[in-house]
Amino acid sequence: MKHFLRWLSFLPALLMLLLIFGFSAQDGATSGSLSYQVSYWIVCLFDRIFSFDSSEIQLLAKAEDIQLLIRKLAHVTEYFLLTLTLYLPLRIWLPYQGISVQGKHFFYKLILPAFFLSLLSAAADEFHQSLVPGRCGTPLDVLVDSVGITVGCILLILCHFRCLKKSPQ
Repeated sequence: MKHFLRWLSFLPALLMLLLIFGFSAQDGATSGSLSYQVSYWIVCLFDRIFSFDSSEIQLLAKAEDIQLLIRKLAHVTEYFLLTLTLYLPLRIWLPYQGISVQGKHFFYKLILPAFFLSLLSAAADEFHQSLVPGRCGTPLDVLVDSVGITVGCILLILCHFRCLKKSPQ
């Protein structure tokens, strides 16, 4: 049973990869429509919360204005979550002797592989997008994805060292 549970550690990362590549497989019109709907929903939510009482035309224009930002934040979020979910099987499957004591082993054995696997996935995703009608893969999006990857790695490092401080030596 324990061995089966170890294999389940790959499931969150696989689900994130499927989600990311599923979004990439959408044609340009579908992808644009989805991001516009999310942008419109966010604009309407803020309008309601802060009682701006904007007209429908104003809401549509604001949604158009923030659509690119929403798309890029989606990239950052997807790859942030992918990095965290890739860390889990690495943590479970890779040898962990000495990692809790020495930060460099933790970094080289767990953080760098999570970073590079996520970055490789981002590059593969952009290549995949370049094959989808109405979409294009850009190196800029890989750079945007790397922001989420880096933030994920920083969070993992901070959590690791926080746990080291709390654990008795």
